[in-house]
Amino acid sequence: MRVLPEKPAVVGKTVVGFAIAALGLPPLAEASCIPMTPAQQRARAKIIFEGVALESATTTGVQRFRVTRYVKGSGPKLVRVSTGEVRHAGGGGVITSVSIHVVRGEKWRIFSRDPAQRVVRTSVCDGSKRLARP
Repeated sequence: MRVLPEKPAVVGKTVVGFAIAALGLPPLAEASCIPMTPAQQRARAKIIFEGVALESATTTGVQRFRVTRYVKGSGPKLVRVSTGEVRHAGGGGVITSVSIHVVRGEKWRIFSRDPAQRVVRTSVCDGSKRLARP
């Protein structure tokens, strides 16, 4: 059995090539969303509401919001929203590049392609954003 010698120059060039490519990549959230204008996000949403978060991240990833007004569509005054962020009792959790990080008491504008029934889903790609800090 013959062992071939490693070619450090090739390995070094590969590492440098990956490093250079990595520097040119966009942030994860931008890479994860299909580019859309605010007008396209509004048109795609079934409901848009402004509301106050009644809790921070939960173990289910679903948080309750008290709706202050519907911008598009209609529904109940209390809406359960799947934000994509899960927090476990021990402090660990899961968040993706498109999850929204909601803290109790914050005011948000939520865009969802789901009707305002049971649990609506949203993400930064849908256009949801924090409006004001408490």
